[in-house]
Amino acid sequence: MNVTPSASGLYAAPAAVSVSRATPLSTLAKTSSAQVTPKSPASAVLVSLSRAPTPADIQTYTIFGSTTTAWSRPTDDAVSSLMAGNFGLPSLTARFSGLGAAMLKRFESDVDDFSQSVTFATPGASAVAPADLLAAADNRINLSIKTAGGATVELSLASQADGMAVQVAVSGGELNESERKALADLSGAFQDAIDGLNALPPKLALEGLTNFNTKELLSIDFKASLKTDGKGAIQAVDFHADSRTRALSASGPSGTVKVDVDLSQPAILGSAPQQARAIARYLQQVDMAGGRGRGDAALVSMFKDAFSQLNSNYGEKTALPGHEAPTAISLNAGDHGLLSGLADFNASMTQVPDASNPMRPDEVDTFRYTLSQKTSVSGKDPRNRTIHQDRQAELDASFHRALSPGAQLLLTAAKESQFYEFVQISDQANASTDISYEDGTRTRASVGQSARQSTHVQRYLMAKLESDTVQPEEGMRVNDLRLLLSIIDRAEMSDDPDDARQRDQALEAAAAMAGLPDGPAMLR
Repeated sequence: MNVTPSASGLYAAPAAVSVSRATPLSTLAKTSSAQVTPKSPASAVLVSLSRAPTPADIQTYTIFGSTTTAWSRPTDDAVSSLMAGNFGLPSLTARFSGLGAAMLKRFESDVDDFSQSVTFATPGASAVAPADLLAAADNRINLSIKTAGGATVELSLASQADGMAVQVAVSGGELNESERKALADLSGAFQDAIDGLNALPPKLALEGLTNFNTKELLSIDFKASLKTDGKGAIQAVDFHADSRTRALSASGPSGTVKVDVDLSQPAILGSAPQQARAIARYLQQVDMAGGRGRGDAALVSMFKDAFSQLNSNYGEKTALPGHEAPTAISLNAGDHGLLSGLADFNASMTQVPDASNPMRPDEVDTFRYTLSQKTSVSGKDPRNRTIHQDRQAELDASFHRALSPGAQLLLTAAKESQFYEFVQISDQANASTDISYEDGTRTRASVGQSARQSTHVQRYLMAKLESDTVQPEEGMRVNDLRLLLSIIDRAEMSDDPDDARQRDQALEAAAAMAGLPDGPAMLR
């Protein structure tokens, strides 16, 4: 490909973009996709009627009144080739297709810094510097990775209506071969995270970024800022993962999701099947809360994705020097049976408030749900230990609903529209597990469960308050599970298949009695 330097030292070359409005489509239809005859000395534009171009395909054509694509450097590399093919795509975020993976795969053969930008420009103008686009573009994605050797790898992508840019930079040290391989191995996960944001509907796809090589890579930070509109969109993502913590904040027009996971106590983690059951159970309760509080479906879905993905791929966590777990006390099968098997976490979703009734703006539709787990393991030695795990869920919501199921609710400033109920919900659920040992003997194994629900309904007819009711419900239960855990202890020391079956049944019963209750009714 022939590339001609501009006056500024930057390069002008075409991309897969639309031709000028001054060029009749009938003229282009008669022209081969491989060649177009220039008609006047104006500016450069690519005409492609078939596949996306490779660097060898990129040629410069002169058409009167057209714009040109200006590049900040030569386009003879795989990343630039992808940019050329993506630049003409209608969706700005779709321009990132394949780019994240290609940028990380560079480390298989190249460790040099890299940057590239392409912009629409008037004839003779130069490309915008990559740094300028990366700082202010409408759509920006950044991946920052710290390696065990002390280097920091930064990958940045940016896109806006008239340009796009990418950058790869390494600072703070050099990359060894194993670190470069670990970086390249993340290429698919990085691309999945990008593609998820461009999916219809958009979704979080961060699970792959939690499954990184912790021997070679110390931490990962993924950030995105996107210009979007419409409910269900994801406008901002901030994700961090290292050997001790995971944190995510994601937001959009529907609301905000936050999840923090504490990996500093590997002793409390259960088996993969136990973790999968716990996640499935929590997600079921999230759906129940979303239905009861009429939460936005897109927000609830985003929360479920965030919660399940950040609680996946715990793997074998090795504490960094100076950051060892505060206790070396191990737990037995019975102990694990009364715990969730998951790492401790705090999770929440908050819907954007909506004053949907013009006549009563103080009646705001809201939805907030929080879910948390906190565990402590203490004692002077394994024979004298204490375990406590607390799980909590809270739901606060309010919404307007029609007086009869299936009826359409359309509230206006007119009294004739004011036939509705305003519902306010406040729910709490708790499960607390306590296990104690003295001289190797289990002296306590109890689980306390409690749940409270409150439903406040105000009924309006022709804007007049017809009724105002509050329906509270409460339930509580405490179980002593020492006998149940003794069955598990005995089976652990036996090779008898009958004992193994009894152990599995006991573990299933323990999980059911130690879990977060769905509501007061199940505790009566």
